[in-house]
Amino acid sequence: MSTPYVRRVSALERYSLVLNRLYRYHVDGILEGEGEVDAKQLQQAVTRAAAANPAIRVRFRGLLVWSRWVDSGIAPQVRLMPLSDWDGSNENGADFLRQRLDERGGGPIADVLVVPCRDGKTRIVFRTLHAAIDGRGFLHWVSEVCRAMRDESLQGSDSCLTDLDIQARYADEIPEEPAAEPTACIPVLQPAAKGQRGELDFIWRRVMIDHSVAQLLPRSAIFLAEWARKQQAGPVGFTIPVDYRGLRTDEMGIGNLTGYVRLTVPEGATTRQLMVQLGQRLKAKADCRQFPGIKMLFWLPVWYMLRQLKKKVDDVLHEVSPALPTGGIVSMGQVNADTYSFPGFKAGMLYGIPGAVGKLNVVFLNYPDFTVISFSVPASYNHDGQLDALTAAYVNHFQASGITS
Repeated sequence: MSTPYVRRVSALERYSLVLNRLYRYHVDGILEGEGEVDAKQLQQAVTRAAAANPAIRVRFRGLLVWSRWVDSGIAPQVRLMPLSDWDGSNENGADFLRQRLDERGGGPIADVLVVPCRDGKTRIVFRTLHAAIDGRGFLHWVSEVCRAMRDESLQGSDSCLTDLDIQARYADEIPEEPAAEPTACIPVLQPAAKGQRGELDFIWRRVMIDHSVAQLLPRSAIFLAEWARKQQAGPVGFTIPVDYRGLRTDEMGIGNLTGYVRLTVPEGATTRQLMVQLGQRLKAKADCRQFPGIKMLFWLPVWYMLRQLKKKVDDVLHEVSPALPTGGIVSMGQVNADTYSFPGFKAGMLYGIPGAVGKLNVVFLNYPDFTVISFSVPASYNHDGQLDALTAAYVNHFQASGITS
């Protein structure tokens, strides 16, 4: 008899639970295509894929440093939604996306929604709790379900690694750096005035460019930095997630195996300069450097951290301070739509909904002949259409550039 899957909850994952209770901190993605999807058949595929990847079946158990993700043996549930007017480009008409996955009471960390839409598309929404899964783990999960729908062999994963395990492995290889205060970075967009922000809400937009764009991450950072400096002067910095899989470990875990580095974008920065900066940070294993005091999060109750965060979240999200950078930029790499097709369903694309956290989050996937980009901001950053203006200008810039290499 095999040992049940168990993985400790890392410190960063504990804080992700706080963010989820503050608003809704998911890794969600939309598989869009044509065809009718049988929900019962999809449930069978999800169940098979979950058996090969038990980390998707986990439930939260325990307290503080003793908390664990424990395999429940229950696969994520597939739900067929009513015919929808939703076009998949934003949150409008998709109230089902507002339902929060919640670990309290042993709740599931993932589900799957089949959404037939009036525009002739079928959109399969894979929803996952960020506290238990990251972006690369999410891509692996979706791919496994599609393989199961094609009746192919599955890659599977039973890895119990956490981000702290990886960071501890490389702790002795990280060079000493002089202590420095975090830079107070300006936002890309200007928020509504303090009395006009209303309750915290996040919105998102999905746009497309009709060709693949090489080095889109640094090029996006430059574009967004220049846009930010149209609003006000100041330093610009972006958080860049670094996938540990293939870089720091050969294991294919579904959990949060991600480190982070800061990309500083000076005025007049070039793509090459930013790539060199990123390369230097990775060479120095800066992605493995633990946040100061992060292990203290093991000993702080989630309810207590949430209470402390609520007191300052408005200032953190809307004021220039060292607490948050300008935004985050996530490259999910090169993908192919055929990876996600199966009998009866022709996939057009898979795209993500950026996590509801911070002042701006950008996630993109490069396909062989197009690029899909998603933006997420607090709604207060679009009170006068700022986000819509930014996304339109972004598409016009890269569409006109014709950059493919």
